[in-house]
Amino acid sequence: MKINLLVLFMAGVLCQVSAATYGQKITLSKQNARLVSIFKEIQNQSGYDFVYSNRLIKLAHQVTIHVKEATLQEVLETCFNNQPFFYTVTDKTIVIRERKPVKTDSANMRFIDISGRITDAKGNPLEGATISIKGLSGGAVADADGKFTVHNVNATSILVVSFTGFKTKEVRVSEAAPMVITLEEDQDPMSQVVIVGYGSVQRKDLTGAVSRLTSKDIDNTPIARVDQMLQGRMAGVDVKSTNGAPGAGTTIRIRGARSISANNEPLYVVDGIIDATNMNTLSPDDIESIDVLKDASAAAIYGSRGANGVVIITTKKGKAGADNSNFNVIAGVQSLPRTLDLMNARQFAEFINDSRKDNGKPLLYPNVDSIIALVGEDGTNWTKSVTGPATYQSYNLSTSGGSKKLTYFLSGNVINQDGIIKNTGFKKYQTRINLNKTWSDKLNMGLVLNASHHRQDIGNINYGSNSGWIGSMITMPPTMKVYKDDGSFESWNPIYNSGGNMDSPPVYAALTENYDVVNAIQGNMFLELQPLKGLKIKSSIGGSLYSNRLNYYQASNTPAKIASKTTTANASSTMGNRTLVQNENTATYDHAFGLHHINVMGGFTTELRRYTGIGISVTGLTDDIMRYDNFAAAPADKRTTTSSYDDNTRLSYLGRANYDYAGKYYLTFTSRYDGSSNFASNHKWGFFPSVGAKWRLSQENFFQDFNKKGIIDNLDFRFSYGRSGNQGIDNYQSLSSLVTSPVANSSYPNTSYVFGGTQQLGYIQGLLANNNLTWETSDQMDIGADVELFKGRLVLDANYYHTRTKDLLLSVQIPTQTGFASRLINIGKTESKGFEFLVSGDIIRSKNFTWNSTLTLSTNQQKVLDLGPLVKVSIDNNGYGANTNYLDVGLPIGANYGADYKGTWHSQAEIDAELARPKGERTLVSTSSLYKPGKPKYADRNGDGLLNVDDYHFLGTVNPKVYGGLGNRFTYKNLSLEFFLQYNWGNTMFNDIEFFMGSGSELTNQFAYMANRWTPDNPTSDIPGVNSRDNVPSTRELHDASLLRLKSLQLSYSFKNVLPKVFKKIDVYFTGTNIFLLTKYNGFDPEVNKEGTNSTIRAKDDGTYPNARTLAVGVNLGF
Repeated sequence: MKINLLVLFMAGVLCQVSAATYGQKITLSKQNARLVSIFKEIQNQSGYDFVYSNRLIKLAHQVTIHVKEATLQEVLETCFNNQPFFYTVTDKTIVIRERKPVKTDSANMRFIDISGRITDAKGNPLEGATISIKGLSGGAVADADGKFTVHNVNATSILVVSFTGFKTKEVRVSEAAPMVITLEEDQDPMSQVVIVGYGSVQRKDLTGAVSRLTSKDIDNTPIARVDQMLQGRMAGVDVKSTNGAPGAGTTIRIRGARSISANNEPLYVVDGIIDATNMNTLSPDDIESIDVLKDASAAAIYGSRGANGVVIITTKKGKAGADNSNFNVIAGVQSLPRTLDLMNARQFAEFINDSRKDNGKPLLYPNVDSIIALVGEDGTNWTKSVTGPATYQSYNLSTSGGSKKLTYFLSGNVINQDGIIKNTGFKKYQTRINLNKTWSDKLNMGLVLNASHHRQDIGNINYGSNSGWIGSMITMPPTMKVYKDDGSFESWNPIYNSGGNMDSPPVYAALTENYDVVNAIQGNMFLELQPLKGLKIKSSIGGSLYSNRLNYYQASNTPAKIASKTTTANASSTMGNRTLVQNENTATYDHAFGLHHINVMGGFTTELRRYTGIGISVTGLTDDIMRYDNFAAAPADKRTTTSSYDDNTRLSYLGRANYDYAGKYYLTFTSRYDGSSNFASNHKWGFFPSVGAKWRLSQENFFQDFNKKGIIDNLDFRFSYGRSGNQGIDNYQSLSSLVTSPVANSSYPNTSYVFGGTQQLGYIQGLLANNNLTWETSDQMDIGADVELFKGRLVLDANYYHTRTKDLLLSVQIPTQTGFASRLINIGKTESKGFEFLVSGDIIRSKNFTWNSTLTLSTNQQKVLDLGPLVKVSIDNNGYGANTNYLDVGLPIGANYGADYKGTWHSQAEIDAELARPKGERTLVSTSSLYKPGKPKYADRNGDGLLNVDDYHFLGTVNPKVYGGLGNRFTYKNLSLEFFLQYNWGNTMFNDIEFFMGSGSELTNQFAYMANRWTPDNPTSDIPGVNSRDNVPSTRELHDASLLRLKSLQLSYSFKNVLPKVFKKIDVYFTGTNIFLLTKYNGFDPEVNKEGTNSTIRAKDDGTYPNARTLAVGVNLGF
């Protein structure tokens, strides 16, 4: 029944929005009226202004007109019929011009009927395009197929063809076969329509700061996720990959971070659905545009979730006219762009011998040449053992079209991406349907529906205490083989626990399964009613459903298990379901009177989110047949189960009022009143207002007199100020909770007890209630300017912003006497400010050759202003006992902290001299056990002779000081070349693996530079000697992570008139991503983060999957 209802709805849904020129409806009834009086009526009803000379208008004939709900064009044609002048329309101004007599030889005049078709550059019909005869009134309008007919036309006449969004074109009449007239898209940036919350506006009418990316900016790029499309392409938007694993996500900071523990990610709105659970559910090929709302004027309409900016994603829709289908195929190869310079087998063997000698142990390799004879001079390359070339394939099929009453867009997408690390990859199957149905000129409906299934093979190649693929594979000794002589995996590691059996990374890659399967469906349908002229009432209901299962299995027959005779398997499975239901209701009134124009919107929204989950993990499985599908086979005492449930609700009231006068002065008022179940009962509601203003100086008469040469097409100045919120915390944080814990852990004690001779499970209080928990609020000011020069050939966009955020949400330690370790409270303030610049222009624009270039440049300075009574708050632990990221007043959020590395102790005499100095005067210090020659030394900042956190200070920011991108597009006839460079400067990152691999630890391999370490024979080296690991973060492990990356490159050729009866177009292209990288960072990739999507830590490398280089070829067929 549900399916039948859905089919009935989809069969009746419309996607068409009429594109007819001058679509305002006008009602007039005048008998022998003066033309000027009719102009005033038209102006009042349509908002169009008239420009004319009194001399010319005195020649006008009186007009009789009786029309009801007629278009502006129809009314004008009636008024100007047989008048001694004609009109032209520019923007919203109608200019009256004198009709100059044309000398003709009436005896030779010949009148004919003409017909033809109006299309865009891709051959799509332009329904509603107007065709008029130059110098005369009358004409025709193109139908749904773009076709037109005009009767009794002078054979020597010139047609004037125009359509909204395209450049007007003049064409001489032709008697030949039906004319085909192609219009060129008008690329005037100020006429571009941008999507804002609950509506859209032309850029010329926009008071806020909004960046826009369209599908043509990223077509045919081999990427699997939509959020990857934004990297470097928008001013003020900093996008960073969490890692390079197929299907892995990104972290996005719009104008920097604001919160110190709550979510700093932007809000995502996809076709009206406020949902960003998983960007893997969308297809990049389906995206029509991405609009990023950055300032308060634009983002305050989303209230409590707008503080971090808003990303609005709009998918493609159908257009009335002929059906259009596309099939796009991309196939390519991925590879590891960089490798690390590590010790070879000989260097490693000598290093291990030195280390064991220093520890008083016997040499591991008394005859180095003998081990070299077994493994070779270079030894085993463990990176190559689990990495290699990987394939990338993407197939996308779409079709769109429709009629005036119904339009559609259908698509299907398949992506198959293998990982450059074995046993990792990503497969996705996705389909979409977008439908719009127009029942009448007052009622229309729409539906968007997206369904997807994907599997992400995460892999697992960890061992021991090392986590991450680098920490596992590159720490392995090059003197150990991958395989034994009989072809089985080698398991004996000479440096593991002073020699022992262990499973190497290739074993884990071959005998471990670790993957996540996600099924998702998102949908939204709306009904829009226009009961009165200018009034639109819209109601929508939508939501999403996600279900996932994360499976893990490690086989029982790994070499280490066989060697230790513990041949049992372990497995786990976690299943979750997330549900969103959303209802939005808005009313919009648009009215123009004289030179005034108002647009008012108001509404309310409701939302429910719910999550349920269950998990089980087992050990002791005795066979590998059922794996994670038969947990009952494990012993009862080896099974652990968990379950979870939570939900939250929101209710919001919102409003926005736009006003402009004469297209010169603009005001926008926005407000949202949000209620959320996340906060305490007396703080559930928050009010978030904003105001924006703009002055279009270029529309002033005095400026137009100044700008007679027409160099400056547009010049405007913007200002906005407002408040938005952040509620990015877990549910129920303001409430007390009860928890049960069958075993003691780091968070809770064992709550079980014996009662009546049997063990019972008790409850304890888990969270301490906070009745004052409330929103974080951000007050933001923005000043901007937009400049357009040389008929749109050069565009400049500049912004300055300043944001202060207060009532920060932070979990702080509280006295242990309370029985709790910490409590979430509102505390402190932060600041974020910076500049944004965008420069875009057509450097060369000729008939056969064009060159377009776009540069974005952004700066950001953020710092903590207040932490209440707290000082230097540690916000991470890197796993090796060294905290590197702190919060402190006056410093950036997530600042990198550490000691100043001062080299090594070159001699015992140097150590004795330093220790002889009285405390308070010392300048150098080490950990107490490493006052030895060759060991690291650091600056003693307070002179107390002790190395501790008091000697740590701010070393660098995790966020870039300057970032952006440079894109260029060259076209010569049918050939095009595009490349995009991404850059950032001023950010730093700890390479955490140096705590092992650069410290002389005998537990792992070492960086090759350790071959030049301090030794008695090399006493002046400032590279630490063997056994120098002290877990002290310092300037030695902190590196400049600035980069310049060739993010994408594409060379394409478009074949014309090849099999024209089958294909409308055939585009063949070569494309690639991450082509090359310039950086001083000594790891694989500076654009990763071991902390994943952590709110404040965005730069830490602990063996994180790097971004792959992809080279691919593709074919895009249109038919």
